[in-house]
Amino acid sequence: MMGKSLKALPLLLSLLLLAPQTALAWDDAGHLLVSQIAYERLSAAAKAKVDAMAKTIRFCGKTYDGTTLGAWMDDIKADSTHDDLRVWHYTDIPIFDGTPPDPKLQPGKEHAVARIIWAADALRKGPGSDKKDAELLGYLYHLVGDIHQPLHASTRVTPTNLDGDAGGNEFKLAGLPEVDHLHYYWDSAAGSFHFWRPDRPLDARDRRRLDAYAKEIVAANPVASMPEAKELDPQKWAEEGNALARTVVYALAENSKPTPAYEAKAQATARRRIALAGYRLANLLNSLYP
Repeated sequence: MMGKSLKALPLLLSLLLLAPQTALAWDDAGHLLVSQIAYERLSAAAKAKVDAMAKTIRFCGKTYDGTTLGAWMDDIKADSTHDDLRVWHYTDIPIFDGTPPDPKLQPGKEHAVARIIWAADALRKGPGSDKKDAELLGYLYHLVGDIHQPLHASTRVTPTNLDGDAGGNEFKLAGLPEVDHLHYYWDSAAGSFHFWRPDRPLDARDRRRLDAYAKEIVAANPVASMPEAKELDPQKWAEEGNALARTVVYALAENSKPTPAYEAKAQATARRRIALAGYRLANLLNSLYP
């Protein structure tokens, strides 16, 4: 029996590595796209600050720059000493679906909106240590992206799930080989980027792919057509995402397969949110480093 178990171990590990991860928000590709879109719109002063701080960040042999820093907070989830940061990635604003509002179900004190405000204020006050400021920047890069994913600003409360569905993590889907629940479906931008998971530092091929995707998103969602990109209140960002969760994200039945119409709407919505996150992150960083 032991011999058979050992032989099965490599297969088990492979399956675990291939299994979809939860609560990543935009997955690696989406976070890198937010970073790329923002970085291209930084002022010279802000870009110099970002370049100097990003190159000091390291994790498990990975290095980062102004176009990859957005993925750092998800990378460090592999280290259990950072487990206390997990609640920073979302703001669970309840959506009561078939149940009366419950005032007890509200975001706690530690959530994405609070931490975005904290990180921005700390960087604005400065000067902190180089290491602390670099980590604050990493938090800001990532959490601005997170809060623009509608399911990182929502939890659906129903008669059969009175505690909420954890931002769609408990909302099951069917008929999709790569995805089994709604949260990961939206983390992957409804498959917009073909479940691309680039490593850091990026090689030349992944750099080209990142640049091509970013240009596609910006062309479809130009900043000139999005005056809301000037809105820098993260609470309003979360409320926007929650409204989209009500009208777009949860517009399908549990245990069903998204229709082509739903997928097209989801992809367009997700890409627009990624563009908006990039524009707003750039505006925020430019205000911090004038």
